[in-house]
Amino acid sequence: MLTGQTHRILEAAAAESVERIRSDHSKAPQRLKPLLAYIEEHLFDPALDVNQLKRNCGVRDNSVPIQFHSAVGRPPHGYIEDRRLETACKLLGDSNLKIWQISELLGYSSIQVFSRAFSRWSGQRPTSYRKKARQRKEMGESAPKLEESLTARTETLRRALAGELSLDEANALIARLRQMYPEPDLPPAGHSAGGSVGSGMSPASISPPMGMAGDQGSVDLWETKTKLEVLLNEQELNAEQADQIWNELQKHSWLEQSALVRDLRLTTPSLFHLLRTRSRLIGREEPRRGVQVADLALKTLDVLDSTSLKAQDLSNLKAQGWAWLASARCLANDHRGAEQAFDTAERFLQLGDRDPVIQGDIALFKASLRRDQRRFMEAWDLLEQASEFYRRQDRTDLMATVLIAKATVRYEEGDPAASIPFLEEAQGSINEQTDGFIKLSLFHNLVTAYAETGRYSQALELLSQTRELSAKYGRGYHRIRLRWLEGVILRGRGQFEQAEAALVEARESFTRINDTVTAALVCLDIAQLYYRQNRFGDLEDLATSMVPLFSALQHHREAYVSLQLFHRAVQERKLNSMVLDKARKSLQRTQTTAMA
Repeated sequence: MLTGQTHRILEAAAAESVERIRSDHSKAPQRLKPLLAYIEEHLFDPALDVNQLKRNCGVRDNSVPIQFHSAVGRPPHGYIEDRRLETACKLLGDSNLKIWQISELLGYSSIQVFSRAFSRWSGQRPTSYRKKARQRKEMGESAPKLEESLTARTETLRRALAGELSLDEANALIARLRQMYPEPDLPPAGHSAGGSVGSGMSPASISPPMGMAGDQGSVDLWETKTKLEVLLNEQELNAEQADQIWNELQKHSWLEQSALVRDLRLTTPSLFHLLRTRSRLIGREEPRRGVQVADLALKTLDVLDSTSLKAQDLSNLKAQGWAWLASARCLANDHRGAEQAFDTAERFLQLGDRDPVIQGDIALFKASLRRDQRRFMEAWDLLEQASEFYRRQDRTDLMATVLIAKATVRYEEGDPAASIPFLEEAQGSINEQTDGFIKLSLFHNLVTAYAETGRYSQALELLSQTRELSAKYGRGYHRIRLRWLEGVILRGRGQFEQAEAALVEARESFTRINDTVTAALVCLDIAQLYYRQNRFGDLEDLATSMVPLFSALQHHREAYVSLQLFHRAVQERKLNSMVLDKARKSLQRTQTTAMA
């Protein structure tokens, strides 16, 4: 809740952004003025998006966003984000508000969403930006313009690495780095590791500390190194200490983390096991980051004291590490990289003792890749192999994952009813120790299968439990999908008003995060609702609002054609269940292909 003081802080921070909106308003064409006025008044409203903006300003012309872009230089969504994040810079630099408070004040749904948006927009994480802003304040420096600062820094680094700096420029860069990183690693100004600095300088001679271009800003590497050395004084690194090391590593950029790991001296694989499992957790929300963490796990094996392990044991660990890296690359849609990682995992498996659990992991992860590639028969055979490997080791804790994967194969083959027995069997094998995300996947998939096969009462019974799991283990995306699912169930039970509210909310959320295919699928669910109620006027409005989705899906030929047929059927009042079903199936295939 905004207190009077917090409101005044926000108002002061937003002054320049509001002035920019007013200036744009004064220059904008008359038809765009209501949009800019609405943005000014509702800039920090969490629900503000392009749909709300058009709806509240009475705009139905799909060309208006294009005209808006032409007039102010940014589309509406980008314009709103620019003004919010400009205000974020002020709040980070001039206030003592916590970052989660700033996130809420600016209308972001979570601190994670805000942090990603700010990092993407500024090139720095909020914590890093705040630290540097305060350093400038203490030194009496004014904050540089963000765009100029980032551009200048990037260009200087590019020229430095290419050996293109003059002597004066190189000396200035080294002096700046010495000021930012006051440690004895850098050579004296005017000298490089290989001699004089000049146009012939090699990239290695001027490499800045890793944090210079890092994604989390610079944190004192030496302080972290000291902490890690203290932790590693123990003879045996246990899981708790591994977790402490990971907490320290997370303060740094990816490149810094790699450098720090290279300096470790490990006697146990505890850190490796922690990082490989964390790669899956992180990869579910940030796939590329998940790949980085899986790669970091493998790097820990390079510094593991090989005298403490048998050669076969080390090969087993490397096979496991490469299998998990392959899985992370699957999540990031890097199928070629995943195939290469699987090949490497299997080579190390041959050098080890062919541990059945590792063989099961490889089969399970590879089945996921084959499913994404729509090679369902191969995926099924691999899942049968994984079941056998896990059963041989009595790993009942892993069987639920295999059963969920089998159900997913059947579902994506187009047979939701066939997926239900596997999900119900998995339901009987979970317990308190089962991973929370696995439980969420199980219940969410079961509710989906029940809903799509018309078993709405059973779906509704599981919905509240699924919602609890989503709140505890899910991410924002999962909660949106759950709201969509709720709308489908309510529609099936004839609760049309509540169903429409849920579906419209889900559609707007998917649109806001640019998930075009899923937004179009939700539109078809809304269309089915209107069709069942004979609301042909609303159907026409809905079909018109979907026109921008068509252009976004043009490269998905099948989906594009199906949506065009749907639109024409609505216009000609010839819509029927067959047209809706065909459009839905083509979009579902497009969604699976896009995910793959």
